[in-house]
Parts: sequence; C-alpha cells; structure tokens
Amino acid sequence: MGSIVFEDIYLESPFQRYLSTNYIPTDAEIKQIRGNILPDCEVELARLNSLIQDLTAQRDRVQDYLASHKALISQARRLPQDILGEIFLACLPTSGNAVMNAREAPLLLGHICRAWRSLSFSQRRLWTSLHIAVEIFKSSEGKSGVVEWLVRSDPLPVTISVDSHKSTHYSAAIDTLIPLSSRLSTQSTQYSAVIATLIPLASRLTALRLSNIRSNEFLALASVNAPLLTDVHIDFRDKISREEGARILASNIFLGTNTQRIAITSATPRSLIPSTGFVWDHITDLCIECNVGYSVRNLGLDSMHSLMQGCARLEFLRIQVHPAFNVAQSVGAPLLLSSLRGLTIIKRGPNFNTLLEYLNNDLRMPQLTKLHLIDLYPCVGEAITFDRLADHSPHISDFCFNVLSFESRALIIRNLQPFTSMEQLSVVVWDPESAPEEDSCDEEDVIGLFKTLTTSNADGKLPFPLLRELSVEMEDMAEGEWMSFLQYHVNHSTPFRSLHLRLWRESDADPVDENRKGRLAPFVAAGLDVSIDYYICPEEEDD
Repeated sequence: MGSIVFEDIYLESPFQRYLSTNYIPTDAEIKQIRGNILPDCEVELARLNSLIQDLTAQRDRVQDYLASHKALISQARRLPQDILGEIFLACLPTSGNAVMNAREAPLLLGHICRAWRSLSFSQRRLWTSLHIAVEIFKSSEGKSGVVEWLVRSDPLPVTISVDSHKSTHYSAAIDTLIPLSSRLSTQSTQYSAVIATLIPLASRLTALRLSNIRSNEFLALASVNAPLLTDVHIDFRDKISREEGARILASNIFLGTNTQRIAITSATPRSLIPSTGFVWDHITDLCIECNVGYSVRNLGLDSMHSLMQGCARLEFLRIQVHPAFNVAQSVGAPLLLSSLRGLTIIKRGPNFNTLLEYLNNDLRMPQLTKLHLIDLYPCVGEAITFDRLADHSPHISDFCFNVLSFESRALIIRNLQPFTSMEQLSVVVWDPESAPEEDSCDEEDVIGLFKTLTTSNADGKLPFPLLRELSVEMEDMAEGEWMSFLQYHVNHSTPFRSLHLRLWRESDADPVDENRKGRLAPFVAAGLDVSIDYYICPEEEDD
C-alpha cells in the first residue's frame, strides 16, 4: 500500500457519515474498521512520530549550533573585565549585607560559568559585606565558608552582621527533645566561635551589627582595636550589670575612632550609663533602647541628662525614658548641645509634662531640626507649652508626636504654633491598640489639627508657612476637613506638597468609598502627593 496522509484516510473513509455521531456499527462494519482502517492509521502515526523525532533532533542541533555562535559574538563576552566587575557589584543587596546563599549575589555569580566564577572570586569588593547566621557554625564546613568569604575581601574594609535566627524560634518538636539550657549553651558556643572568627578582622571592620548576643560574648570582642569602625549596632539578649555596662561604651571597639554611630538595645539600658562623670566625644549618633518594653530598668531623665552631658558631640540621639526615674525639678544648669540636630524620645509611661519642662528648661539645642516625641501621656488639665523650647531650638522643621492621651491631644496641636520653621509634621491622632474602649477618637481633635494648620494668625500668615509634608494616623472619618485642607493649599499656592493618611477601620465597617481616591485626582494633578492607606483595627481577645 502506497504512502498516504491522514487527510486522505479521513476523506476516503466509508464511515464518513457516521463519524461524530451516536451510530452503532454492525459486526461486519467493526471487522472492516479493525482489519483495514485502524492498521493503516497506526502505521502512518508511527511514521509521523519517527519523523517528528528526527526533525526535533535536527532542530536541537541547529539551535545548539546557533546558540554557540551567538555566544561568540555576545555583548557580555565582549565586556571589559572592569565593567563586568562593576555590574557584579550592582547585583549585591542594597537593604543589608550579602548572605551565604547560592541563589543570591555574590555566590550566584560564580554559578553562571567558569569565567564569571574566576572573575567574581578575584573581585575583592564583592566580598566586603556578610551576614552571618550563628547556626552556620554548627559545622566545620560552615565556619570554613565564612573564613574563605572574608579572606577574599582582604585587605579591604568589611561590614559584618551576626544574628541567631533560631534562638527564639525552635520548633515544638525540638523544644521537647532538647533542654533549654542545652540549646542556649550550644548557641552561646557557636556565637563565641563567630566572635573568635571576627577578632582577627577588627582592624578592617567599618560596620558591625550583633543581634541576640550575650554581654560576655560581646566583651570578648570589645577589647580589640577597630580604628575604621564607625557604625555599631548591638542587641543584647541578657541583662547587663552595672560593671559590664561601664565597660561596654568605654571599650576599645567604641573608643577607637572619632566618629561613631552606635545603637544599643538591652533589657537594662540604665546600666550602660556610668554613675560618675565621663566623656565620650567619639559618639555622634547614639540610640539606646530597652528591648523588653515597659521596664523600670529603662533610663530616667537624670540618666538621659548625664548621657547627653558626657556625649557633647552628639548629632542624633534616640532614647527611651521611663517615668520611674523622672525628676520634678531641674536636673542642673541648662545643658548646651551645640551639635545636636535630631532628637527622638520614646516616653514609656505618664508624666509627659515633666519631660516637657525638662526640654523647656534644661536643654539648649540651637541646631536641632528634628524632634520626635513618641508614646506621650500628657496630664489632663495641666498647661502645655512649647514656647521656651521653640526659643532655644528655633530651627525645628521635622516634628513628630504620638499622643496616647486623648484629652490632651487638641491642646498640644494648638500649642505647636511656636515652631514657625515646621516643614514636616507627623501626628498619631488615634492608635487602636491604646484607644479607650468607650471611645475611639474625638473628631474635634482631627478637625482642630487641620483647621490649625490652615488658620491665619493676626498678621494674616499661616502658623507654619513652610509646611511641606503632613502625615496623620487616625480613625477613618469624614473627609471634609482634610479635603478642605488640600484645597486651601492648592488655592493659595503654598509650599505644601505631601499628605499621607493612615486610616484605621473597624472590621465590620462599611466598605471603603471607592470614589474617595478618585476625588483626590485634582490635587494630584495640581502637584500634590496624596496617599491613603487603610488598616483594620486588631480584634480584641476574649477574656
């Protein structure tokens, strides 16, 4: 039988009229189909499959041939080594240090081809940052991998971060099998091994972040000299004794340079401040916070004053203050902080008025431009004034306050007017986690905020003529006031350019008005940056 194609069989089939119907063939017809038609089709199908395999193989050979020759003339092959090296550098993570992961740069670059592997290993700058998970030191291969990584960067400066991700995240199964004391002992041994690996690198360290470390482990590293170190972040997992605290900030690793950015979190930050006079002129950027929340071991105003007095070159300070150590009277002669440009105070507990009196009476910060006051509890009925603070710090342009006492919020808003240099203002009007059960937000407070910002004073000028950015966190409410606020700035061509609203909604609230964002279009077209983010209030747990 000559070669035929499927179309011919289909067209010549004597059963053409029955195809795709419910017709039931007779026994003779079934015999004819099985004996003549099906064998011919199966033979033709086998022939076509064989032909497809041959063509596929030919196609693959042509594709390989084509790809190989294209590779010869590819732009990547022609790139000079120095340019390709710069491209490799651009592949490194920007939000943190590089990690030991074969799916991320720089290790990924060495998996492309032999030439790229050789080039990546020869580029010392690719290996100058590393995030080390303590658990990798469980094996000798992990430790040797870290050492090899750091050797590739020699002799360039390096930035290192260390963390123990599993320290508080052991699975329930492991918890039942391994006693807590054994897990902590093993982890401490691994952390000590990491520190021992870092000690020979001390002369090359420029930035160091150690998370979840014990004070004795840190002090083993603190005794070395690190002349290039400018950025340190230490998160202590244990309580620090007064003796250990005195050694930490006065250690060689901190005193080795003239410029320092230091951030320390601890369960006992008060222990870090010496009880006697001290001078830490090397510190310009300092953050001291408590990592266990509301703690009586946090700093009081007396400790805060001593700290700032000893760090005369401070430019930025972020600190938590606990009410148990506040003092009602002045802590001494007014302190001049001539270099301080940014101050963030997180106030744990009530007595905001005491803190305000301290800022008004005891500090002189002539260069201060950023003042953030977080978690405030003003006393109801007491006078709140920023007049003296504004006189002593006339250049404050970035002001943020989070007021957790609803009765005093409007009073503070009205008393912001002395800060005539205000350019950025951030206000938390309502926090669902601290809102009283019987009330969520006094709408008059919010109206007072927007009206205050657009109400001219006696000489016809706005209270904050330089205001460019406003961020407000509040309960979702009628849009009239902040729409009018935006319209005012459009109509009067003020410097204002950005409004960000963070709106809290109850889980059973009506759906968001989809037309609301559409009504913002005219303001966006006028050059304003307006954003609205909606959040659902956290559900209260049942008793």
